[in-house]
Amino acid sequence: MSLSDNADPKVASSTPHAAPSAGPARAKRRRALTVVLACLAVVVTVAAAGGLLWQIAAVAVPRTGTITAPEAYPPAAPAPVLAASDADAPVPDLQSVLPALLTDERLNGSLSASFADALTGEVLFEQDGSKPLAPASSMKVVTAVAALEHLGPQFRIPTTVVAGPTEDSVVLVGLGDVTLTVDGEGYYNEYATGSSLAELAEAVLEARGGTAPTTVYLDTSLFTDSVSAQGVDPADLNLYTAPMTTIMLDGGRIDNTQKYTPHHTDPAMVAAQKFAELLGADTAVEGVAEDGAEELATVYSAPIAALVDSFILTSDNLLTDAVALQTALAVEGSMTWAAMATVHQSTLEDLGVDTTGLVFHDGSGLSPEDRMTASAFTQLLLGAAETPAATVFESLPVAGYSGTLAGRFDTAEEGMGVVRGKTGTLSEPTGVISLTGTLTTVDGRQLIFSMISNGHARYTEGSVETAMDEITTAVSLCGC
Repeated sequence: MSLSDNADPKVASSTPHAAPSAGPARAKRRRALTVVLACLAVVVTVAAAGGLLWQIAAVAVPRTGTITAPEAYPPAAPAPVLAASDADAPVPDLQSVLPALLTDERLNGSLSASFADALTGEVLFEQDGSKPLAPASSMKVVTAVAALEHLGPQFRIPTTVVAGPTEDSVVLVGLGDVTLTVDGEGYYNEYATGSSLAELAEAVLEARGGTAPTTVYLDTSLFTDSVSAQGVDPADLNLYTAPMTTIMLDGGRIDNTQKYTPHHTDPAMVAAQKFAELLGADTAVEGVAEDGAEELATVYSAPIAALVDSFILTSDNLLTDAVALQTALAVEGSMTWAAMATVHQSTLEDLGVDTTGLVFHDGSGLSPEDRMTASAFTQLLLGAAETPAATVFESLPVAGYSGTLAGRFDTAEEGMGVVRGKTGTLSEPTGVISLTGTLTTVDGRQLIFSMISNGHARYTEGSVETAMDEITTAVSLCGC
């Protein structure tokens, strides 16, 4: 059984990549990246109760990355935790420090590592940077960039009800939103509040003049592939994701207050049955909407920018894959895993990433058969800087403060607020740990980095993650 990020167990990744040439357009893009990252140097306020309030200035509308704090916040003297970048700061000599750091005995498997300067794009250090490895949840960065590039930060996923084949029926058409709630209170409300079935039912009844239908037909025909991606353990469809379909309540969770909780085996039908109940219909059955059927009502998810915030910060496998498939639908015209892989491949190529050896079976990294490289990750982030995908930098968890890095860096406290990145963890069939993101050196230089470990000794007490925390912190402090 695989274990995914934000559980006690872990994840990893790998893929090959070559550095793009440094022409005028590339230099301009890198300067833009430094500006973007500098804008992320904001004040984070930590309350005595252990809560967190952080707001990151948005580089695109709608605003993303905002956590609303309780009334007791903020304390009188907020402490800055996100270090600012300085374009005039010296470039560190990582060749003088990283070779020794990467001999850490905890990194006892295959390791792909890449560190680059955010301003110039210069590769400062690589170790097997083009070696394809399983990336685990760091793969979510690829999905985020592709979605922001092709859908845009303001795109919302619809859910529609149309007239049924008879006057006493309607058709609930799933179009890919897995974040719906029953009544407005649900799992995704913290980062990505969307629409509810109660809202949709009210609009449908209004369109029908107050007359409830007898039958609700459920149309999930838009998704035409297997319920899980190649390589994903069927057992993972219980706790770590759900069987993929085009409509769900709370990502298919039975308990919508928990991240890792049993999921419904048929989450779409569960949603349809609840919708029928809200409408006052007698039954819900499978069906397909007729071409040209009258639209009765439509509701929408939160914007893509918010969905990206949610799945990057919390490492939500199901939501990531749903967004990846939505991107595939928009670009390739089909909601399939193969179409998703095509979009990921082309997106990276368009951003100047060498895709040799890369494999995309899903968007979440839950499949141990995915392949990425550390070099591909760093070049992906560099390439995304002057595009709508630049908002992905806002979503990355902050070491010691937010998302899946909130409980990390205990042995490397100097890295708290200095390192931010997407974590990755898979425990089986082989140990996979990854960390991809940005850091600021003690001199103020902004770096992009990625480390992927595969095949290390059986995971014990977060040793590989701890090593990566300490390595990124040491780089930030090196003054070299």
